[in-house]
Parts: sequence; C-alpha cells; structure tokens
Amino acid sequence: MSEQDPAASRGASRGASRGASRGASSGAARPERVGIVAYTNVAPLNWGLEPWPSNGGMAEFVRDVPTVLNAALDKGEIDLTLVSSIEFIRNRHRYNALADFSIATLGPVYSVMLFHRPGWIDLRGARIAVTTESATSVELLRVLLAADGIEAELVPTRGSLDELLAGADAALLIGDAALRGAVTHLEPRRSGPGGRPVSGASVKDSTLHVTDLGEAWYRLTRLPFTFAVWASLDDRRPSLQLVERFRDARRAGLGRLEEVAAAESRKLSLPPEVVQRYLENFRYYLEPPDLDGLYAFAKRSTPGFEEHELRFWPD
Repeated sequence: MSEQDPAASRGASRGASRGASRGASSGAARPERVGIVAYTNVAPLNWGLEPWPSNGGMAEFVRDVPTVLNAALDKGEIDLTLVSSIEFIRNRHRYNALADFSIATLGPVYSVMLFHRPGWIDLRGARIAVTTESATSVELLRVLLAADGIEAELVPTRGSLDELLAGADAALLIGDAALRGAVTHLEPRRSGPGGRPVSGASVKDSTLHVTDLGEAWYRLTRLPFTFAVWASLDDRRPSLQLVERFRDARRAGLGRLEEVAAAESRKLSLPPEVVQRYLENFRYYLEPPDLDGLYAFAKRSTPGFEEHELRFWPD
C-alpha cells in the first residue's frame, strides 16, 4: 500500500487561518512537542517516526490517550497532536488542522463499540458507562441516540468491560479495549473477514448486544465518520519538516502494514491477520467524503455550526 497526497491541492482552499502568516511563533523558543496517541489504529501514522532537529534541539514526543493530549494542546503544552473531532469542532476558533491527515472509517470501525444488555431502542432511560478516553466517541453516541429519540444517562467511568457492565446497562469502549472486547464477546462464526467483529453479530453471552458506532453513523448518514485530525493552536503552525516527517511515517506505515499489524498484535494478544484487516479499514487522508462526514457531525453536535469555521493549514 503506497501513499498519495490527494489533499495537497485542497489545503489552501479550506480556509487559511489568521495564524498562517505568523508561522510557528509562540512555539519557536523550544523544540516542537508532538502528542502521540498510543492506539493500534494510529500505529501506521507513527511507523518509524523519530525525533528531528527542531529549534536548536530535538523534537519531543508525548504519548498518552486522546483526552490527556487534547488538554495538553489546549494549554499550549504541546504543539501538535491527534485531536478528537469534537475537540477540533469545539475549539474551531483556536485550532487549525493539517489538511491531509485524518483517522476515519466508512462503515464499521470495530474499535468504538457499545456493549448493551437492553436492545438499542430499549436504552431509553438506561445508565450507560462511557469511556473517559475520547470525548468524540461519547458525543457520537449522544448524536446517534438523539437521532432515534433516545435519552439515556451517560456516566464517565473507568474499568474493564465486565466492571462497567456490572454497574450499568451498557458500556462504551474505544480503541484497543473495544477491539479486544468485541473479539472476546462475538462468536467467531459471525465475525467479519479475518475474525473482525461486526455490529449485531451473535455474541457468546446471549443477553449482550454489540453496536459498532461507526456502522451506526454510516447507516444514519451514508457518510464516513472522521474520528480525529492532527491539529495545533492557530499561532503555532507546524514546521515543514514536521509535516514531511509525518507524511514519510504514514507512507512507511501503510507500505509495511503487515509489519505494523504484527507488532501491534503482540501487544493486543490477537492474531496478526485480525489486526491487519482492522487497520486496512481506516482512512488516513482527509478526503472530501471524510470532510463531509466531519461537517455532518459538527452540525448534529454543535448548534449554529457553519462549515467555514473549521480551518486547515495551507500547504
């Protein structure tokens, strides 16, 4: 799998921010600091990525979950990170995104999963334990419930799937925990190619339903769902070297996806072929359909949103 840059010609047309002319201003006094999300679906973007000379030192990496990195970006403690879509939308007057990077899926995502004992429609009034790691996944759940007229209590909770279900009617998991939970609870005979879990599949516990939120979004809108973009504060334009390093890493990761999947499978204790097919499902460029999906999510989650408010760094 080789890399192309389909968004290269689109960047300038997406609304150059007022910070574009300033370049990297407030971040120029120290080496660039980049937040790295340690999830399997991000691994192809970080493959072989090494620090580079930056402002008289070496660029630094900060590894954590999305909510922690989003907070660090908000405070100016890091210069660029993978920002969850809802944080990008909520901070649209302060953030600019790289024009050709995203994490999106068209249909099932396999790692943003709602595990629930009542059926979907029966979740009215239910107590749902939601992840504390991703605000976008929680907002997506809220949007999907609202589309069906369902009001439920969403309670931020930490713990394993079994621990969450012990105190709630449903549990929202994301990332590696969701992928492992789905593989564990879904019957292999009803899984997708290579053992990938699918929404509505037969589960080992007959009382447990599993809903893939990426698939639910596609059924609602017929659009991809863009879960995250790479963003910075609007007065800290990423250096050209940073952008090229990230493009090189993406090219390497997608071109050696089998190796990436093998490395990640050891961390997850899952078969390499399952992880590889999971990674093949993602869209790592912000193509026009992915942008349309991002706009649709913004309109459903943010009253008064207008498309021109989302800003991207020009190439």
